[in-house]
Amino acid sequence: MLREAHVLNWLAGRLHVPEVVLTAENAGGEYMITRCVPGEPLSARIEARQPVLELFIKALRQVQAVPVTNCPFDASASFRLRELEYLLANGLIAEEYDLNQWPGLDTPQDLLARLHGTLPCEELVFVHGDPGDSNVFVDARDEPYFIDLGRGGLADRWMDVAFVHRNLREEVSKGVAAEFLDALGQLDAPAKREFFEQLDELF
Repeated sequence: MLREAHVLNWLAGRLHVPEVVLTAENAGGEYMITRCVPGEPLSARIEARQPVLELFIKALRQVQAVPVTNCPFDASASFRLRELEYLLANGLIAEEYDLNQWPGLDTPQDLLARLHGTLPCEELVFVHGDPGDSNVFVDARDEPYFIDLGRGGLADRWMDVAFVHRNLREEVSKGVAAEFLDALGQLDAPAKREFFEQLDELF
């Protein structure tokens, strides 16, 4: 929680994020209070069957446009892999996961080995880390606001792309997800997208 507070404070003036009001910690954990962001989450637009493709694209471009000079937050694939190793070693992985979507993966240890073997070279930008439809809000003018930035930091640009693509594929349609990739204006990197989806599966 304190890491997220530091990320939000660093992003103030760089991106529309909640203002941190108070942080605290004790033996029971870490705590943070923020002000609300305006608008509604993109999930509400999806539930109302309203278009969200352009909103996701706008949000992603704003995040990736954050200047990374002196950014102190590591969110790279190798950093996330170390987190995953810790979770596995301490029995803290997600209780529900689906490895059947990727042939040849039967156990979390199989997935970890696959990830180590396919670790990509990264083109670092600022990433949100979890830019799903519940973490991106839009106001009445369709201006994006972002919450839940505990995973924010420097990572490969395809991390956030992979998560937005998965969100659209699962919650809207495969066709809209394909349109999203086409709208990026760059050659697709399906191997990287798969890597980041696999990396996220056990969290």
